[in-house]
Amino acid sequence: MNAFLQRVRTSRRGRVGTAAILFVSLSVLGGCEDILDVSLPAQLGDEALEDPAGAESLINSIIGQFENAHNQFVIQSWGREDVGEPLTAGSYDHPSFQLEPTSPLDEFGPMMKARSFAFMLHDRLVSDWSVEDVPERAKFLAISSIYAGATLSWMGSSLCEASVDGGSLMTSAQTLALADTWLTQAIAEVASAGDFALPHGVAESARAMAYGLRAQVRWMAGDASGAALDAAQVPAGHIAYITRDTDAGRRNRIWLLATVNIRMYDVMDWWEGPVNPATGQSFPAVLPFTGWLNLAILPDGRAVRADQLPIRTEGPYTTAEEQADAYRDPRVQTRLITARAGSVPMVDIPNRYPNADDDIPLVNWKEMMLIRAAGAGGQGAIDLVNEMRTYDNAQNGWALPMVTYADPSNALQIRDMIFEETRRALFSEGRFMYTKIKNPDIFWFPRNEGVLIGYGSPYYGGVRFLMPNDEYELNENFTLEDRATGCPEHQRPVAY
Repeated sequence: MNAFLQRVRTSRRGRVGTAAILFVSLSVLGGCEDILDVSLPAQLGDEALEDPAGAESLINSIIGQFENAHNQFVIQSWGREDVGEPLTAGSYDHPSFQLEPTSPLDEFGPMMKARSFAFMLHDRLVSDWSVEDVPERAKFLAISSIYAGATLSWMGSSLCEASVDGGSLMTSAQTLALADTWLTQAIAEVASAGDFALPHGVAESARAMAYGLRAQVRWMAGDASGAALDAAQVPAGHIAYITRDTDAGRRNRIWLLATVNIRMYDVMDWWEGPVNPATGQSFPAVLPFTGWLNLAILPDGRAVRADQLPIRTEGPYTTAEEQADAYRDPRVQTRLITARAGSVPMVDIPNRYPNADDDIPLVNWKEMMLIRAAGAGGQGAIDLVNEMRTYDNAQNGWALPMVTYADPSNALQIRDMIFEETRRALFSEGRFMYTKIKNPDIFWFPRNEGVLIGYGSPYYGGVRFLMPNDEYELNENFTLEDRATGCPEHQRPVAY
């Protein structure tokens, strides 16, 4: 048995004596909501882990808790993607729309529950339950490994550091390595079980989902070639979803909150702050790769200019050529509303996933194409972007222009093309923030400087997130002094 699985068994059977196992203890795990369209036990106590008849309930709990966490996280990520700000001053303390130095991370609890259930179920299926006990054992092994890897991927990609089951503090790199181990195991288990569709409409192919998740992990870890190889295993059109429905506990939070309470920003020219700590150089007066309104593409396929501002059909800093010839990009959808009580005039709000039951991608084939493009560079990157646009045109009746402007030998031009394509293709999916985190020399974070343009409330200092403080206080292996030490300096939040 793997060492980390043995550690889970130890914690499950009560042999880890630290209160830091906040979301592993059954007293905390008890009382999970009926979050999928199946019956879950009212209390997931010892009986749910001892009786193989509870295996399906555990699978549903893993999926449900992960989806609830990720649903919240997509909103959290918008502050780091410079999407906009709340329409009412009373919302300003909400970290969804600002870059907090640290936040309660509403998604942390459900994410840790999902990880704990996944570890526990996999352990049971390996050590105690046979196929006679659990007829779907082979599939459940793969699903539990997929979600164990997905939760660890989120931890390693989003947090400065993490800890599992009261263990030692892991850096973001170590956490991603652990995620890779679980997802490699998942790929082998899917091969053994034979490819299958995940329940509740999550994904048509467990194999594609597992490879896509591992591609995300390897890309974030800096393994460009490994990520590209994995991404190539995800076919065009494949999406693994965070599934939503109209039930009050399962509604799409983008629809529930952001599309009625956020004004979207055009390019940002009002921020005043210090130099970029990653470069020691001042940021441009107009911040690069900002602005979500009136996005467009020129006839030669150009979506971003040499000054790293997006092509737009109107607004400040646009050119006559853009205003006359650019094709409005349908991938970043907005709509106009009148703000509450008429306190703010007509404003643009997000309209990408505008319904209560719209599912949100977790693994999107477009991200896989962009991972491959980044690895290929040159003409290969241009071809992959054009392949994406051709697919979108055929599927949606769009007319996205093909890229003909780019010079394959100009690495910076190719890089900027991929950055802007990522921004647009993955809008409202919580993935563009990772491109920002990985490239602090290019992308802006306010780092506790400046104010929002609307009400003048201060920006805060978030880049990566931190675990809740009690995770540091209750674990005997580290203290609050260890916060933000597990990630590179320029990825750390400020004023924590």
